[in-house]
Amino acid sequence: MLYAGPLNPPVIRQLLRINISLIVSVEFIQNAMLSFASAYLCGGLGMTRHMFSLSTAVYAGTAIIMIAQHHWLVSQLGYRRFIRYALLFFAVGALLCANAHTPGAYLIGRFIQAIGGSAFFTAARVHVQFFPPTPTGRGLAIRYMAYSLVGCSASAAFIAAMLLEHFSWRALFLLQFPQLLLIWWLSGKTVSNVRKQRRTGRLHPGNMLMLVSGVFILQWIIENMPYDLSEFRQWLLLVPPAGIALAWFIWREYQRHHSLLPFRHLFTSRYLMGLFYYGICYLALSSVNYLLPIFLQQGMGFPVLNCGIVLSGAGLSALLFTWLHLRMAAQYPHQKHFLFFAFSCLALFGWLCSRFTPQTPLFAMLLPLVILSGFTAIGQGTAALNTFRETDIRIFSQAYQTKNMLRELMNSTGVTLTNVVLQHREALHYTRLAEQLTPQTSAASSLSLSQLVSLTQQQVTVLASQDLFMLVGVASVLLLLFSVWQRRII
Repeated sequence: MLYAGPLNPPVIRQLLRINISLIVSVEFIQNAMLSFASAYLCGGLGMTRHMFSLSTAVYAGTAIIMIAQHHWLVSQLGYRRFIRYALLFFAVGALLCANAHTPGAYLIGRFIQAIGGSAFFTAARVHVQFFPPTPTGRGLAIRYMAYSLVGCSASAAFIAAMLLEHFSWRALFLLQFPQLLLIWWLSGKTVSNVRKQRRTGRLHPGNMLMLVSGVFILQWIIENMPYDLSEFRQWLLLVPPAGIALAWFIWREYQRHHSLLPFRHLFTSRYLMGLFYYGICYLALSSVNYLLPIFLQQGMGFPVLNCGIVLSGAGLSALLFTWLHLRMAAQYPHQKHFLFFAFSCLALFGWLCSRFTPQTPLFAMLLPLVILSGFTAIGQGTAALNTFRETDIRIFSQAYQTKNMLRELMNSTGVTLTNVVLQHREALHYTRLAEQLTPQTSAASSLSLSQLVSLTQQQVTVLASQDLFMLVGVASVLLLLFSVWQRRII
């Protein structure tokens, strides 16, 4: 699949490694910056948190549909043309988002971005497989991909903070255009456009309709159910259609010999257990990464630039954890030990953050954030090393597609569930604190009533965030116990 051209093969291979590093980081940088700047987006476009999580759901639903067709689209277009089309869609969507003035325009931009952005992670990982299975071949390419993914995701908070401090939230969507142009050029040098000659899974319109229906109904349920509990019965009526549609898609694809996604060969116990851990990691990280900026900026009252420096500085420690894991995984093959360490880190992070108050200095966040980086690197790294160990190389692309479909679903679900818990806990704490606010309270404290309300809102955000951090800690302990009990990833 490497394009030889007039350049020497070693140069081409190095350029391909660089291209893989750039491709895999595009979507992660963008989404991490948006999570960090969610309050600025909501303020600039007049959106509520509900609307922001809706935009995340729209992006995820569209991405899931596109990821399902990744292998089929590549067989029709060739990889170079496919990547370049994805870059165009992502760029057009970014321009629409940068120039949006209403939530509706922003949603359209994110929808178009998802059409292109959904291709990058799978494309990068599949290109790693084009290297020979040697330490200096595929092993080196995996390290390029892993370090780029971890480093760029960690740096996103600082980049977003700098843009918000010196420009505006619109710059978040324009920053990556030089990166997109560089990927366009590198893809022309390193990626082949030859279409695959062997038979690939066929696109079945009826099955795709079932997938589209099931995914978007499920996203709508996740997005809307918590915000209007009075319509719980109506929500409950939508669960069976979504489940039936998705089950129908999986069953029909399972039955077909030339299916779009070969579930018949994918559904091994190791692969399913690996997907479970992938899903848990993505759910936890999307929830925490969305919560932390809200907690630090709106709850603790720290300046945005300081928050970005601390989040990125601590997040870069994940590079060290990644390096240690890659070195130790070969020497210590018992992966259960790594899972135990990862969920212990997540539990300790949740417990430490649940004890912070508005009087806590910002530098005190460094320790729990470094601990969170341990979970990020070791948890996802363990899932990555085990999930595809028994996967046939001929269906690797489809296996990775399925995993990335789960990633998009968990990312959207994490943001929505965080909003749900925050909304419910904020309502509870606000009611309790508001009962203590009276004109006499304002006079006694020498603060105006509006200042007391603002202070109360800040305290409510802190208390609700503490509740969510404690929930993360408790869930992590349960997952730790499950990891000790399970036998598939050892």
